[in-house]
Amino acid sequence: MNDRIYDYWVATLQDGYIGNLIRITQEAGGAKILYNMSKNHMISELGLSQKLSDHIDENRPGEDHLINDYEKMSGRGISYVNYTDDDFPDKLRNIASPPYGIFVRGSLPDPATASVAVVGARDCSEYGRLMAEYFGTRLAKEGVQVISGMAWGIDGIAQSAALAAGGKSFAVMGCGVDITYPAKNAVLYRRLCSDGNGVISEYAPKTPAIARQFPPRNRIISALSDVLIVVEARAKSGTLITVDMAIDQGRTVMVVPGRLTDNLSVGCLKLLYQGALPAIGIESVLEQLGLRNCADIRAHKNKEKMGKNEKNSPKDTTDITPDLQTVADILTLDPQSIDDIARRAGLDQSTAMIMLTKLEMADLATEIFPGFFVRQYTIR
Repeated sequence: MNDRIYDYWVATLQDGYIGNLIRITQEAGGAKILYNMSKNHMISELGLSQKLSDHIDENRPGEDHLINDYEKMSGRGISYVNYTDDDFPDKLRNIASPPYGIFVRGSLPDPATASVAVVGARDCSEYGRLMAEYFGTRLAKEGVQVISGMAWGIDGIAQSAALAAGGKSFAVMGCGVDITYPAKNAVLYRRLCSDGNGVISEYAPKTPAIARQFPPRNRIISALSDVLIVVEARAKSGTLITVDMAIDQGRTVMVVPGRLTDNLSVGCLKLLYQGALPAIGIESVLEQLGLRNCADIRAHKNKEKMGKNEKNSPKDTTDITPDLQTVADILTLDPQSIDDIARRAGLDQSTAMIMLTKLEMADLATEIFPGFFVRQYTIR
């Protein structure tokens, strides 16, 4: 236990700006030696800055306290995996600044199973939501693990869809694994902590969500994946940090195309211009994963072109009345106000509202915020 607590202690030092803890500890001669090293020796022998040596010294509790913390952590269902452990993910070993250790609630991804990271905007559009659900669902059905950051928007939507489809998903956090962040993803968090899924972080339990901790965690999201899919991203999106890290790690980057006029697609379109691969459907992703040969892809595409198997088709409206069909045909993935819908349908506002309510009851329309409606689409 004693040697273990020193490795645990080193891992708790990570807070988003500290340097490479593996290098620092190795140069010190081990975690226990670093623990017992004075600030002056850290500066003179390891070349650490005053700020970094102060940080290490100020976060050096007594051994009894360390043991107590470690045992409490284990009792709360959180495990610690050191970079020297056999079960430390191989995908994390050879990246720039690999984590000294990771804290896990639940499970780690299966190293023998393909993994895809799905990331994108927090304030996503309805189109982005649809695409996140599509890729999360279809990847899960193909047995591919979905990696993301449990953020509100694209990340959480893709992970929720993967779990709903019976797949496995893993979240990499910018805080402790015992912190539900964002709080509004509490249901998703609970599901990720069980049934072979997992929540992972290089930050110690109880570490709050602080802005500087999120960019470094993105390197773990990209490293754990074989392919990174960007669904929506603004021109200066934080998602692009993950893309840069994925490229540095030799991962395949794929992008869901968007429209030139959409601010949420500017980052995606730039990535495509710079050479990222277009994610035009599940087959294109499976091809990059090596899970489909060319003949399989062609057969799958031909099957999807038949009948109503289009992956992003509007829900079937054959059972609704002609007047409801008129309103349904006006709706798209772009939010439209009740005034615009009524005007285009040639109806007064109250009649249009009744029609839209009936379409909502038939799962053909959704009021995404007061007075604005979109068309419901089927994910296949």
